[in-house]
Amino acid sequence: MENKQIPLAELWPVMKEQIDSGKTVVFSPKGTSMLPLIRQNVDKVVLTKAPKCLKKYDLPLYMRENGQFVLHRVVGIDKNGYVMCGDNQFEREYGIKNEQILALACGIYRENVFLSFDDKKYVNYCKKQVLKKRFYGIYMRCRRFAGRIKHKITDKK
Repeated sequence: MENKQIPLAELWPVMKEQIDSGKTVVFSPKGTSMLPLIRQNVDKVVLTKAPKCLKKYDLPLYMRENGQFVLHRVVGIDKNGYVMCGDNQFEREYGIKNEQILALACGIYRENVFLSFDDKKYVNYCKKQVLKKRFYGIYMRCRRFAGRIKHKITDKK
């Protein structure tokens, strides 16, 4: 049996109807931004209706202003909205509003085994991912600073 890939934009109206009626929807996301948690063409994400307000570490499906569907983690909340970032990325996306949130991931199927996002191992994974981003930022600032010092030293010779 052949698997046919249909763009999420075409599927979304049917998915939305199911989610709004209280059901869950399973789909296979594209891209590498959520590696190592979600592997393209391997893992499947389970979506459910999103609450009114998201919490840090939640994994919502949202729509950017340009119409692009995105599945990224909430890494912070500020006065302008949610701060999102993929697990395999370091650039944060600011100002995501509640109106842009379409659904919330509640778990994934990894090789036909369900991993609930309520599981303690998953929560610990989320905390490590967000902490890693914080340390990566500090590491990059130190590296740039060391590079400037090295450049000044070598320019004087």
